[in-house]
Amino acid sequence: MRKVILISPDDTVVHLLKSNSQFLNIEPEVICCSADILNQMKQSSPELLIIDFILNDDNGGTLCHQIKSDNELHDLPIILLSEYTSLDPISAKFGCSNVITKPVNLHELKETINNLLQPQAVH
Repeated sequence: MRKVILISPDDTVVHLLKSNSQFLNIEPEVICCSADILNQMKQSSPELLIIDFILNDDNGGTLCHQIKSDNELHDLPIILLSEYTSLDPISAKFGCSNVITKPVNLHELKETINNLLQPQAVH
């Protein structure tokens, strides 16, 4: 099981990930707010981060940029979840690895997780 942190106030998304953790091959840890996020990431050492774009105390794009700007966390893969279909063209500015549109399709999420966490080929 892969250690994944989910930052989302959306109960539907939280339930979806928790109830399908076996299918997704993840061990989700849910964080509801982004306060002190850099220290939380460093202490938890997740393999992947999933951030909802709409948060109670911030927005996921800003949070993603903050994490990617940190020297210790810049390689952490981040999936941004959004109801906005227009985020894809600007997602590179946030630094996220992928954007998935809500409602979340489990098969798309599983494929994205697998692609982001597969071992890199050695050249």
